[in-house]
Parts: sequence; structure tokens; C-alpha cells
Amino acid sequence: MGLQVPPAPPDPYDYPFLEFLALELERGRLDTLLVPEVLRLPGDAQDSAAGQEFEATTLLAGLAGATDRIGIAAATTATPGRAEAIARRFASLDVLSAGRSGWQPAPSSDPDALAEETEDGELRRKITGELLDEVHGLWAAAKQDRPSSPAPVPQGRPVLFQTADTAPDRALATRHADVVLAGRLPLEAARARYAEIKAEAATHGRQPEQLVVWAELTPLVVHHWDPARGKPDGEVLAGTPAQIADQIEQWFELRACDGFALSFPSLPGPLVDFVDHVIPELWRRGLFPSDYESRTLRQNLGLRSYAPATEGIHA
Repeated sequence: MGLQVPPAPPDPYDYPFLEFLALELERGRLDTLLVPEVLRLPGDAQDSAAGQEFEATTLLAGLAGATDRIGIAAATTATPGRAEAIARRFASLDVLSAGRSGWQPAPSSDPDALAEETEDGELRRKITGELLDEVHGLWAAAKQDRPSSPAPVPQGRPVLFQTADTAPDRALATRHADVVLAGRLPLEAARARYAEIKAEAATHGRQPEQLVVWAELTPLVVHHWDPARGKPDGEVLAGTPAQIADQIEQWFELRACDGFALSFPSLPGPLVDFVDHVIPELWRRGLFPSDYESRTLRQNLGLRSYAPATEGIHA
């Protein structure tokens, strides 16, 4: 389970606030903090000047020193020709965090690279797939101490997050991803999407446990009983801690997901309420671990290890 930070949090330049969010998530033993490639002030246009943006991996480098166990992950644009820069950036973050980094490649919007794009996004998928292969190759070379390779990565390779909103996205994610972000769907549609993702991964020779599927969830804790609550109201699941835990338990039991990518109606209040009241209820039911099992994000998620046989780098 992890938090998806919105592109425009209350103040992206308020580092103590962002550090507080990360520490609250760690207090609740959540797995990951996932941030967009750049953070903007609320209301800023998408094409705002670079000076008005806060680059994500710089933020995560700071949070690596402030936290101890939670995973720290960022999105990055899958631009052709940037594989080496991306590999070095996230290798450095993995070293700084002692094996807690992750990344999410976002499709390129380079008009030159996409001049021959097709309606179904096939070219974007091809570009992203080629970049993933190249980045993973560079990290594999780092394990063997080849010249000009990035620093050896404590996890072997950072955890890869990918969306699965469209058929091309799913084809790419089921081949490469460690964590598939399946989006926000009704329960039965989520069950079908989950089965589809696991089945398609098998066609690439992957075992079901080699990737985890997270559904999107926006919980809001209320502190009085209302039988009508405890079900999604639009995009928000509002209810008492027990009602929200009931819904989470149902999704697990019916195999609609392996976990959740959380967002909140506002920050930080609803997040703190979730950690204070819902997480202990999930612990009580045995639905969520009450402590981290390892120091690395990959191991905490129960994923395949790519770490070198001899670990030599620790932050």
C-alpha cells in the first residue's frame, strides 16, 4: 500500500510538510511514497516555467535521509536517449535510501519521437519498452562492475511501477512491472482487470507473485456510524474505520487487488486519520503487516530479488 502524492500538493516547496507526510506513512508501515516527476503550486498551469516546479528525485534524496523503511518512488518521462541518465539517477537514489527506491516511467510526449504515433499508442509503448530494457541492462552491468556503468544498486534494480489503464499500457506493464497500478474501478471490473493482468503476465513467462496489482483508493474516515456509508461515494470511500476496513478486506478476499495506491481528499488530515484509525483496524484483522519485514522496498513488497550475491553498499 502506498500514497500517490498529487502533482500540486498544498505547498510543494514546504519540505518539512512533505517530510511529515513521509513520516506519517512510515508510522503506518505503508510501503511507498510515489511522487510525480515534478511538483507544482496549486493552480499552476501544466506548462508553468521550470522555476515554478520542484523536481521529484531531489525531494526523494532528502526524504531518504529523513526516513528509515518506507519506499520512495518517482515518475520520470521515458524519453529516448535518456536511459543512462535515468539509470544513474535512480541508482544513486537506491544507494542513498539503502535499497528503497522505485520509479514509474511516464510515456514520452516528444513530438519528434512520436511523429509516426498510431491511434492505439503503439509507438509510445515501443519507446517505453526499449528504454526499460536499456535501463535494466545498465543496472545489470552495474552488478558486474562494468566500466562506465551506474553505481551498483542495493536492490539490483529499483522497483518498477506502471499504469494499466489501456490495453497497450497493460501489455507493457505485464511484461515489465513489479507493481501494476490498475486505476480506480468498481469491484467487479477490478476483479476482471486483476485476473486479466495476472493471466497476461503468465504469457510473458512470469509467475503471479512476480508482480503485485494495486487499485486506486481515496478513503475518508468519519467518526460516527452511518449504515449508508462504507461504500464509495463517487471517487471517495467515506466511512468509519471499521467500514473502510470492511471494504479493503472484501477487495482482498475477492481477489480484486493485492494492495492499494492511496490518495486523499486533502492533506494532511485525512491521511493522519487513516494512519491513526484504519491501519490499526487492518493490523487487528491481520490484513496488513504491523512492521516492515526488510530494509528494502523490493523485499517488503514480496518481490523477486535482483540484488547482488554480496551486498557491498549501504547508506
